[in-house]
Amino acid sequence: MSKLPEVHHEEAEVRAIRVAIACSVIGATVKLTAGVVTGSMSMISSAVDSLGDLMVSLANLFVVRYGHQPPDEDHNYGHAKIEGLGAMFEGGFILAAALFIAYEAVHKIIIGEESHDTTLGIYVMLPILALTIGTVLYLRKVAARTGSLVIKSDALHYLTDVWVNIGVLVSLALVKLTGKPIIDAIVSIGIALFMISSSIKVVREGFDVVMDKSLPVDQVARVTELLGKNDRIESFHDLRTRGGKIPHVDFHAVVDPAMTAQEVHDLFEDVQQGIQEITGPSTRVHLHADPAPREQSKEAHA
Repeated sequence: MSKLPEVHHEEAEVRAIRVAIACSVIGATVKLTAGVVTGSMSMISSAVDSLGDLMVSLANLFVVRYGHQPPDEDHNYGHAKIEGLGAMFEGGFILAAALFIAYEAVHKIIIGEESHDTTLGIYVMLPILALTIGTVLYLRKVAARTGSLVIKSDALHYLTDVWVNIGVLVSLALVKLTGKPIIDAIVSIGIALFMISSSIKVVREGFDVVMDKSLPVDQVARVTELLGKNDRIESFHDLRTRGGKIPHVDFHAVVDPAMTAQEVHDLFEDVQQGIQEITGPSTRVHLHADPAPREQSKEAHA
């Protein structure tokens, strides 16, 4: 999870999205030009995917800036959950582009397609593939440092682009070797199916954030173990967690009624530190202290 101070998250995320935008602009321009010149359906399909990347990344700029706005009277818990909506939008855009590509590919198969020279396309796709791989690695690095779902989704989106570009290269090479342009359309359908699968994953993850899905089972188990081993907590209940960019953990702890306010505060500080070591430093921890019945407390200390 996040290792950067909170104030630097937005700057790092915006810079990452700008890198992604630059990759999309270069990729879409080059592939569309080469696709039109060579008549390659797979290259044009890949260019459409890159245009989709560009539109989504532009939208993500707004999402990141809005999500980092501090809490206000109308949004007491901040605006970070907009990232879930942004991820769902991104997944929907990928799905729409995939359906368009599949439609065009099937249309090409039905009406037939003339053979075309793929040499230019192969030369173009090699540097574009290298550029896209570099973008994915950079986005993943930023997502790991900031915990941003938007950047993580963008990284997945551009990873899809990597496989799309590899598919295009394979298609162009096979068409050149066999002289059968139908291979180009078949590969385009494969690209579309891969994009549909990726879009479903992105939408599901965004939906989980909007719907306050709990933290991963293994993390919840470790938090439960941590609380159970604390000698100052006689028992605990109503443990609830929420994932996302800013995870939440809240619970009721039954403590000795003789504990002072300072002792309860010290307990909270220790528990918060332990939980954040499990779930990440951006986790918000809420502890409600319940006094144990005096008879129970005496038995616990007997």
